[in-house]
Amino acid sequence: MILSLQGQAQLFLLTVLLGGGLGVVYDCLRIFRHIIPHKRLWVQMEDGLFWLCAVFFAFAVMLGANDGEIRFFAILGMFGGMGIYFLTLSRLVIAISDKVIYVMKKILFLLFTIIMTPFRLVYFVIRRPLVKAGFFCGKLKRKVLHSCGFYAKIKLNAIRRDWHIAVRKKQKSGDKPNGQKTKKKRWAKPKKVKKDTKDR
Repeated sequence: MILSLQGQAQLFLLTVLLGGGLGVVYDCLRIFRHIIPHKRLWVQMEDGLFWLCAVFFAFAVMLGANDGEIRFFAILGMFGGMGIYFLTLSRLVIAISDKVIYVMKKILFLLFTIIMTPFRLVYFVIRRPLVKAGFFCGKLKRKVLHSCGFYAKIKLNAIRRDWHIAVRKKQKSGDKPNGQKTKKKRWAKPKKVKKDTKDR
């Protein structure tokens, strides 16, 4: 498609405006990074996604304005528009956005302080009783644990004593019949051997 001089000038101006618009979008991305700090990996990923979308958007504009034909002056106009924007308006936009972000942070901090002030006053009022109650509960807990441990030791000693007594009783009850048997065996009279009268 052969464009006239006027059509080429219009396409060039369109690409310049397109480059300026892409610069504005990239500055919005930079402002977002100022609000929420990003790591280097995320910055690189965001830049790659931005340039990918910029290429598709520029191709769509070229397709509508020049039937998809890519001309050198169109590419030059797009990068020229971005360069002009970054050299002129970008610093002003970033400075104004930084001021706006600073003011918004102050306003949000003030609102947060106003909202949290009643809770802070209540906390200051009940802080000492809560500390004293916590100290008393901790002391009471230690006493309860100590008494529980002491009671458990007493019960354990009682169980051991009962166990030893039961074992001794069993041993004593088992020793008596054995002793009687041994006595009987010891004092038993020897049996007389019968002699055969026939041998005599």
